Amino acid sequence: MRGVGRWLKDAAFFALRNADAFFAMVVAAVVIILIVVGDPSSAVVDSAILGLLATVALALLRDRSGVGGLDDLRQLARDAMTDRPYQVIHQTNEWDIWDKDHVRTRLSQQLRFTRNDVSTIEHSSAGEGTVESYSAKWRRSSDSEWIPAQKIHAMAIERGEKVIYSLEEEHCRGDMLDWCIEREAVGRFPRDHERVTLEAKAVSDHPRVMKITWPKEREPKHVEIRFGEQPAKPLKPKRRKGRLEVEQKISFRKIGEEVAVLWTW
Repeated sequence: MRGVGRWLKDAAFFALRNADAFFAMVVAAVVIILIVVGDPSSAVVDSAILGLLATVALALLRDRSGVGGLDDLRQLARDAMTDRPYQVIHQTNEWDIWDKDHVRTRLSQQLRFTRNDVSTIEHSSAGEGTVESYSAKWRRSSDSEWIPAQKIHAMAIERGEKVIYSLEEEHCRGDMLDWCIEREAVGRFPRDHERVTLEAKAVSDHPRVMKITWPKEREPKHVEIRFGEQPAKPLKPKRRKGRLEVEQKISFRKIGEEVAVLWTW
């Protein structure tokens, strides 16, 4: 009996939720019966058809609204998977290795905020050596002037440093901006076998770009790329303006995935 009661309750809820669709079916059945059995006037038939179309339109709007709600829930779930208050539209990571001791790194991103009241952006770096300088800036669009971002906090993390920058204003969900940060470091690649890594810390709409340029006086003998724990694959650097470089587009499927470019001096 309990099972029958639950079934009746579910059936009643289904009928109530789809009452407009059932009404359209009833109207259609009545129109068909009147046409077959009786001889209704054209005005009655036209009115019934218009009512039927209006009911169907309401049902479609309801269903589309439900789908939109599901899309919003999926988006909220994706946003909750990361501690970053934004999505990445485009991203390019560059490592310009001047010589044996010096390297300049540049992170360029186009961001879309997924939360409200965001006024800071954090950046973490890890590796050998010492970071000598930071420079961060942002702009509202490619046609706008760059605005310097002020460093308001820095703290040591495992094998590196985390820095927090102020945007000097609050941004809301849906706002977009360009973000760029440069670092100059010394003693970053002291070993014969070195690497740079890139980890997906936020959702991205497009593949990220990794670009590494080596000094003319110290070119790598062998270069390869490794996705997560997969076996490494060889890369063939190209010469540009007298220096060897590699440029790879990386498509991450989920947050936390990592890719590394490794080389031997």
